[in-house]
Amino acid sequence: MLGRGGYLTPGLVRLDQRVRTAGQLVHTLGELLPDLDPGQLDRIRAAFTERLGPDSPESVIGLVPNLAASRVANRLDLRGPAYTVDAACASSLIAVDQAVTELAAGRCDLMLAGGVHHCHDITLWSVFSQLRALSPSQRIRPFHRDADGILIGEGTGVVVLKRLADAERDGDRIYAVIRGTGVSSDGRAASLVNPDSAGQTHAVRQAWRAAGLDPALPGSIGLLEAHGTATPAGDAAELATLAEVFGDTGTSHGRAVIGSVKSMIGHTMPAAGVAGLVKAALAVHHGMLLPTLHCDDPHPALAATRFRPLEQAAPWETTPNTRYAGRRSTRSGSAASTRMWCWRKRPGHAHHVRRQRSPTNRNAPVPARPPWTNRSAC
Repeated sequence: MLGRGGYLTPGLVRLDQRVRTAGQLVHTLGELLPDLDPGQLDRIRAAFTERLGPDSPESVIGLVPNLAASRVANRLDLRGPAYTVDAACASSLIAVDQAVTELAAGRCDLMLAGGVHHCHDITLWSVFSQLRALSPSQRIRPFHRDADGILIGEGTGVVVLKRLADAERDGDRIYAVIRGTGVSSDGRAASLVNPDSAGQTHAVRQAWRAAGLDPALPGSIGLLEAHGTATPAGDAAELATLAEVFGDTGTSHGRAVIGSVKSMIGHTMPAAGVAGLVKAALAVHHGMLLPTLHCDDPHPALAATRFRPLEQAAPWETTPNTRYAGRRSTRSGSAASTRMWCWRKRPGHAHHVRRQRSPTNRNAPVPARPPWTNRSAC
């Protein structure tokens, strides 16, 4: 299951130019220059299409987004469901949510879930410029006081998911255990680019409730890999959500860390969720908290939350020897959230939560299984 938007891809742009633009070009030249005979117009068309590169059946993958998932299933001989999810920035985490559902229902024994975004086309940049979402300062600064917009990145990320019991039985390397997921919509929000924090709050609480944990309790989270788009409206809504769900318990119990991978690689659109998921999983697995770049002057609303950004990497020390991390992703109109538990046992709006034994205690016995059982290893 892949999160993939319906954006223009290079292959789709070339296909459109070959089919539509070439015809428009020849027709317009024929009207403006009536002395051109049909043979000359045909040579113009041929010269134009030749510069687009060879025509191939693979071009249709950009025209039919689901082929991105179905071709992966074809090449790997996978027999389960194969489809793409388009929920904009929340796409890849909603794909993870769908994969977890398939595993929990017993319909599949292994799932690949993630997101893909490879579209540096002028049309996409133009649209985001018109929406005033691109950063005029040309820097993406999540949760900075003067954050002024996004920079768009590219990438593909995929995680392998199995039921925890199956992964343990098979001796797989386990990075994380998904304890709960949550998905919601904003309902009637103010506008396309102004998310509603109430919708986001619902998704986060769903995930924590599914995990059997209270997000407001001290120690319930050590790292939140946030959506963190660095747009003024987006950051403000997200911080309002975090204050509502997690409260402000940082003064006496220590402040959890907030991060956004977008400060490192830009906003990878439908692949953004899985990019943050991978970052958070590795942070838990290696016991290392990573910085959020360009956040030297944090957003004032952070003071009302239990979270703080890091300026440089730091060891993740916990008491007791467990690490909890959350991952959330949103888009205008939708939020996804998952909670995961990650441990190092062998080498090895969506919101996720993880737990891991400290490296100093990695050989300790596995604790008794809690009452919830629909856990998926990542």
